[in-house]
Amino acid sequence: MILYAIIICFSLVFSLFLVSRTKAMCIVYGFHDIPEERKVHTQKVPTMGGLAIFIAVWCTVLLVDVSGIVILENIVYKILAVSLGFFLVGIVDDVKGISAKTKFLVQLISGAVFFSWNRNNLPVIYNNIIITNLMLTVAAMFLFAVIINSMNFIDGLDGLCGGVSLIFSIVLAFYAVLTGKTYLVFIMLSLIGSLIGFLVFNFYPAKIFMGDTGSLFLGSMFSMVIMLLSYHMIESWYAYIALFTYPIMDLVLAVLRRTIAKKPLFAPDKNHIHHILMGSRTNQSAVVIFIYLINIVFAAFSILMYLFPSIIVFVSYAVFLIAIFWYSLYKMLKNYRSKDNAFGK
Repeated sequence: MILYAIIICFSLVFSLFLVSRTKAMCIVYGFHDIPEERKVHTQKVPTMGGLAIFIAVWCTVLLVDVSGIVILENIVYKILAVSLGFFLVGIVDDVKGISAKTKFLVQLISGAVFFSWNRNNLPVIYNNIIITNLMLTVAAMFLFAVIINSMNFIDGLDGLCGGVSLIFSIVLAFYAVLTGKTYLVFIMLSLIGSLIGFLVFNFYPAKIFMGDTGSLFLGSMFSMVIMLLSYHMIESWYAYIALFTYPIMDLVLAVLRRTIAKKPLFAPDKNHIHHILMGSRTNQSAVVIFIYLINIVFAAFSILMYLFPSIIVFVSYAVFLIAIFWYSLYKMLKNYRSKDNAFGK
């Protein structure tokens, strides 16, 4: 436990220093998130905070490796390579912009490539169903697309994506401990420390945003960790769905309302769940903390599903999920009827 605390502290210190430096760099070179009608902030805010998160995480992980404290497995460098790819795509997107279709294609290819690096060339048997590597490759592509896009969608309020990601990282670190995947434990601990450091600057009022550099990196990390943990928790796949229910639900609702409105699936709007909860309120902190609590409840359901799966747990989860889903759907459809709120016009 002492070693765990040391790793978190190292990553936290790295993050605090790097976020402050990234913020200064963005101010000098003019990398800002510009206010617009569908966004909540009203002033230019430095972006690309994901740069600091990425470097803090991997500096800590590699320091642990070279110091000899823990000899990490070769798979760590594959995780680094894929996350680096998304990190670079995020930087280009933040600086110049990349089309949503291009990013979606990168997600699909990355999911297939990462699975091909780690497949065991043996079919998986689950509940007497034979799942081939081809089926698993498609599942990996779908996993990357869903998790990465859902993380990108919830990055809309100060401290929201960073705080929710912190909750996910803690639970995934717990699962890594249970499955004995030491290298994943240290990666997630490093991510926990870096996110805490970032939130010091990102919580309302935000002094810097993570940008697509951060959300794409985080989404790719979560996708890969889930995939690797699934080799040992395939029978508890529903625990991951429960954990990521909030961002997945937001993604599903976005696809649903854009389909109804006959808009492109990646068309920006201001009807995400955080927009609904924000409404005309001016206190972002209260809304963000409320969403944290929602995700903590889903995280608790995830852990209960894994440790103590029972009908009571699943029914309680379903009731909680349906309540939030239908409230959000009702408010979104109500806003859709108003031309002022439908798609940020």
